[in-house]
Amino acid sequence: MIQTAVIGLGSIGRRLAHEVRDHPEGQLDAVVDVSEEQLRTAREEFSLLESSVYTDEAEMYARTDLDAVVIATPPAFHDEQIHDALDRGLHVLCEKPVVVELDAAKRLHERVSNSELVFFAGYQRHVNPGFIRARERYVKGDHEPHLITGELTQDWTDYFEHEDNWRMEPDIGGRGHLFSVGTHVLESVLWMTSLRPETVSAEMEFHDDEGLIDKISSVSVHFKNGAVASFADSAISPVTREHIHVWDDSGAVYLDGKGWDQRRLTVVDDDGSETKPDLPYDDAQTKFDAFVESIQDGTPSQASTKDVLVVTALLAAAYESARRGEQVSVDLEF
Repeated sequence: MIQTAVIGLGSIGRRLAHEVRDHPEGQLDAVVDVSEEQLRTAREEFSLLESSVYTDEAEMYARTDLDAVVIATPPAFHDEQIHDALDRGLHVLCEKPVVVELDAAKRLHERVSNSELVFFAGYQRHVNPGFIRARERYVKGDHEPHLITGELTQDWTDYFEHEDNWRMEPDIGGRGHLFSVGTHVLESVLWMTSLRPETVSAEMEFHDDEGLIDKISSVSVHFKNGAVASFADSAISPVTREHIHVWDDSGAVYLDGKGWDQRRLTVVDDDGSETKPDLPYDDAQTKFDAFVESIQDGTPSQASTKDVLVVTALLAAAYESARRGEQVSVDLEF
């Protein structure tokens, strides 16, 4: 059994706790949160003993014997919590965005690359059958993308109006909507194509004077192979929609979805016809499934620190470009 603790019991943390509990090799030994109310809810939801709930991570570590930890706290806390767990010899699954700063991503990549511990980044597109099939087309196949468009919309207007959510505080949430949510689109494109971004031009409307919390953004990326991408992200749209289109010389792949349902794949052929491959969306792995597989089989993580590093570099360049009002290079020296 993989004896596991979950740190952070918001909606994503509870979902991951269910993945731990429901896995045949998963054992939910402890949960940690600063909120007593969240802990009371977790005790009931997961039938936990009082001795399994903690408000303090150090106390939890002192009283438990773990194999792994799942981190689902706000992004600004991740870096310290990840290294604390690695220091204790634990495998780590950390929700996205994994880190805020590029230096932290580089440090994490170097450390995990020289370790036998498994690190899994919480990018759910890596276990989505549609994205996996698209990755096979580009990474394992002989197709090369040349034109990419991506869009994600969501409604954060209440956060902006009331400023009572941690996402509005850079010291907790890190940055704005592109960083927190739009990263799904950027990261999944990088992963399924393995393209290396070289330069970025971005425009953003910021909520704050410091230029950290973006509301709406437009990002243009040039890749090393000559491909170009255009990404649009909005936190002031009434509903959640996601669209990713990747074109190559033989057609395209479309990945689209509403709300937070599974994104599904459509393949466009060179004659313009469309097919929807019959893929096992209902039986797809969870993030914890894939995490356990890497731990038990010694296989590479499906969502690695390299993936974290590349998307963090692209995001850092996009925010810098928006603040400076000019094209900037993507720092991928590692």
